[in-house]
Amino acid sequence: MKTYIKAFILCLTFSSCGLFVHDKPGNEADTDPPYTAKIAWDSGLYSNYYQSHMVDGDSVFFYERPPGYDTVNIYALTRLDAETGRIIWRSNVLFREIVFCQPVVIGNYVYVFLMWNVILCFDRETGENTARVLVDIDNKGLEFMNFATAYQDYLYLSLWTNGRYFVRFAVNLIDQSGGTAMQNITPEILWEPETGGYVYAKPVVYNNVVYTGTNINIQGVEGRPVEVAGFDIDTKEMVFHVTFGGPEDIGVNARNIEKGIDYYPIFIHDDILYYLSTSIVAWDIRSGERLYRHVFTNNTPVSKLYFSNSLQPVYYKGNIYYTGSAGDEEWRNIICINAATGELVWNASSKKIIYYHTNPIITHGKLYIADFHGLRVYNAENGELLGVDKSFCGTGTGRNVLYNDYMICVRDNRDTGEGKLVAVYVGE
Repeated sequence: MKTYIKAFILCLTFSSCGLFVHDKPGNEADTDPPYTAKIAWDSGLYSNYYQSHMVDGDSVFFYERPPGYDTVNIYALTRLDAETGRIIWRSNVLFREIVFCQPVVIGNYVYVFLMWNVILCFDRETGENTARVLVDIDNKGLEFMNFATAYQDYLYLSLWTNGRYFVRFAVNLIDQSGGTAMQNITPEILWEPETGGYVYAKPVVYNNVVYTGTNINIQGVEGRPVEVAGFDIDTKEMVFHVTFGGPEDIGVNARNIEKGIDYYPIFIHDDILYYLSTSIVAWDIRSGERLYRHVFTNNTPVSKLYFSNSLQPVYYKGNIYYTGSAGDEEWRNIICINAATGELVWNASSKKIIYYHTNPIITHGKLYIADFHGLRVYNAENGELLGVDKSFCGTGTGRNVLYNDYMICVRDNRDTGEGKLVAVYVGE
């Protein structure tokens, strides 16, 4: 079962899989207003994993498919100049079996997460491989979940399979002298959920508290609720805890029972924690009061559904923007909701794309998103489609990163399915 899940997740990361591309001739009107993407730089470098790129300072780090290789499961850690796209270095140590999350930078080191709870460490300035680390508890053979969050000198992540733990450890415990011997680290356990759920949501740090949540779908059990919990960074005490979903949804005939199945559901703004998944929930994190929850029942019109499947929601002028999935041509997958009420403001879609596991970029009042059938630009406030560059082949499963007036993303080759890291100018 675990092998199947990993293969499925692997497919989601590459637009060339075609699993979620709905390509019917005539689906999209030829009257879409035109737009011409301005390419700020084209790195010429190919990526095997379309969500790995991240910006740290003036640099981009990503998992590159190294020159001379054409297989999927092999990577080099590569650093680019974010302003020019020029390569600074490529690691001479290659790696496989990645955990599908971005690399993390803390201080002078870059951390890469591999399956079966191994971390590779690289010098930020030179790209030298400085350490290999095995993270485990009582030799249980645990595995990393698909995320890692850095805060101060700590890494926060989840370990699962033979246990269910939310953990952290200080990176200064790692000997970065460059030796190749495997180091062993036992992390601090912050949480072992009592409901039996796995800690599944990417941690979010806000006001010195780290928040995460559980998933009950791995076990296929619908009788347990999802938990969201927050832990004080200094004391490690639980200071926030709520439950929802599961049995609560069965009684209202929910279209999709909330099981905490998304990796990136938690979004926090102005002391409000939003959980964006197959339901939309908001809590006041100071009091723990639930402000609202929207559950989509079986009689909800398809066009009014606004499930989330976004890598990174965006807050803009009182609204929250994110992407989702779509089951047919009436189901919109670019979504704007009112942050105060959780109600839908507008939604839109590229009708040929039924799956968006990506994120919008909003700058200068415009929303940008790149998918396999073009780079699309909307008026962020009212959802008006301003233009489509149909020559720009993006990916519905890629990450869009804003750096100054650049949107750094992967541009796909329609014929080969190969993606190159590029920057699109999104200034005024």
